[in-house]
Amino acid sequence: MLDRIPTGIPKLDEIIGGGFIKGRTYLIAGETGTGKTIMSLQFLLQGLKNGEQCAFVSFDDRIANVISGTLNLGWNFNPYIRSGQFVPFEIRLRTEDLRHGKESKAFVKNIQRYLRGRTISRLVLDPISALAQGVGDLLWVREYIREIVSYLEEEIGCTTVVTCDIPTGSNSLSRYGVEEFISSGIIVLEIKRIGEKFYRLIYVRKMRWSPMDMTIYTFEIVPGKGIVIGEPLNKLLEK
Repeated sequence: MLDRIPTGIPKLDEIIGGGFIKGRTYLIAGETGTGKTIMSLQFLLQGLKNGEQCAFVSFDDRIANVISGTLNLGWNFNPYIRSGQFVPFEIRLRTEDLRHGKESKAFVKNIQRYLRGRTISRLVLDPISALAQGVGDLLWVREYIREIVSYLEEEIGCTTVVTCDIPTGSNSLSRYGVEEFISSGIIVLEIKRIGEKFYRLIYVRKMRWSPMDMTIYTFEIVPGKGIVIGEPLNKLLEK
């Protein structure tokens, strides 16, 4: 049997057969503002409550902004940070570095330096699409991201969640067309207008080695709880 860990969202655990498979990489994809970062932090908070050591790597926003934002949700990560159980940090990559060939293995080593020998069980990269912004060689970008994910699984061995921005109006599951293939599972978040209302939607597009329910569900972002999955969209529309 494959070991599974809870995602922090009970209904999602039911949908994917008991949680994420330990040590694998999962993608949360969606347009800007759909709740990807919140969902990834909810995954980490579950681990912290279980006594696990976790890390959050931001490539886009300042860590101070991320942590202060969680307070508005009713989540306080500061005690975990002070105890050393939670390690949040930011990495800024210059476009010039990427264009001249930033080594993927060196990138993973950089993460390990921030961890200072800690054995973490959960890791978030938010958003992974920022790793190669401004780089024109799409084939190089795909190989770069693929190597990073492989090295993370081999060198750190934790369960990793990566977020990815989908361009507005696109039918793609990722920005570069490789993230969905290297991930063991894909969860898609959407905001969709139906009639005069907007709905937050979540569905599972892929879940390797797991049974999965592909129903499109509605969800809400609730202070103190985070993402709470509600009823299927089709049932809501029948009312």
